Amino acid sequence: MTFEAALILAFFILVATVVAVGAIFGSRKEAARQEEMKAAASARGWKFETRSEHGYRINRWTGTTEGVSWEAESLSRAAGGHNRRERRSHVARWHGAWSPGINGAIVAMGLPKGKEELGTTIAAGDGFFAKLAQKAAGFAFDKAIDIYFGEAPGKEVDAGTMHRVETKTPGFVVMAADKDEGARILSQGLEKAIVDASNDKASVLSNDDRPWILLRPTAISLARMEKYRDINELEGFVRAGVGLTRAFKFGRAV
Repeated sequence: MTFEAALILAFFILVATVVAVGAIFGSRKEAARQEEMKAAASARGWKFETRSEHGYRINRWTGTTEGVSWEAESLSRAAGGHNRRERRSHVARWHGAWSPGINGAIVAMGLPKGKEELGTTIAAGDGFFAKLAQKAAGFAFDKAIDIYFGEAPGKEVDAGTMHRVETKTPGFVVMAADKDEGARILSQGLEKAIVDASNDKASVLSNDDRPWILLRPTAISLARMEKYRDINELEGFVRAGVGLTRAFKFGRAV
């Protein structure tokens, strides 16, 4: 073997060793983090599990807070390749088993304050290209519901039939399957609850990356395109979700 060949071989062995050591270190670090999260959940009376599914690593918590049974998930996926579109993606979800007393879905899309009027011009148009834009926007909205809240909740929401509801909730755009029902639920306390939470700096609903809210006949859900960075963020979702249950005049646990 020539000196050059031996040098190249040594280089590849060194690279392989560094990669292997990095993988072992990363695996041990992740295992330690999983144990830490399990212990933190147990200390709060919650259950914690982790698994992999469809390319995602899923951390899942279950618990009961103030009589509301809930499930939370933190999903992470690191896509391969060098395309920026294939970058790492995250989702954090919280589902509370609660009936708000509604017949159809209501979605409050969290946006940075001042951006609530995005899409109003498109929604108001009636020309050919406006109709195409509305169709494309409806498709994107439908896919967003699936990504944010999961496939099962997404099947319960027909985004194409949802209507925008006029509100005074800074940082949110509200859509409802039944516009009149959406307006009624907002006026009965939901709007005030969201506004109060968005003005409370301790609430996750006050941040610019505030989660979306999905109300279904049997559940209240929060979701954001970021993972839970720690147990405190998860507690913030729990407090926000359980807090919203107090806004419904005819709400009940399920």
